[in-house]
Amino acid sequence: MAVPVRKRILGKKLGLVIDGKDYWADIAKWELKASSSDKDIVTFADAQGGNTSKWALSGEAIQSLDTDSFWSKVWNSVGKTVDYIVAPYGNKTATSDAPHFTGKVTIGSAPSISGEAGDEKGSTFSFEWDCDGKPSMKTTGSTLGAGNMEEALA
Repeated sequence: MAVPVRKRILGKKLGLVIDGKDYWADIAKWELKASSSDKDIVTFADAQGGNTSKWALSGEAIQSLDTDSFWSKVWNSVGKTVDYIVAPYGNKTATSDAPHFTGKVTIGSAPSISGEAGDEKGSTFSFEWDCDGKPSMKTTGSTLGAGNMEEALA
């Protein structure tokens, strides 16, 4: 019997769209994750509806004060709820072999700004934002926004 070799998510390609623009070039690390609900009590209605966990989009990105950078988007959008798309394989259009994950996220606190003497790699900031429910896995009907990796590297 042949051992199946699965397609893995590698750290070479990404699509991460926030509010219609792809910021893949600014992202160093990302994660969509579920965690236990922080409710004091979970009702039977919560449990029946599957609302027993919350989701977050988190990661690390470069600090850049360019007006079209991810840092600037976060700085100018604190408290806003926006659409997101995560394409783990960096593909412009979702497929069954390379789906996109979509939803709405509320941008949390303003990003940090920092520096370190002698640093030649550049400063980064971490973010973690609450998602509006479980992300949808799309195999059709999802296309990355402006600045996506496929178009940028074509």
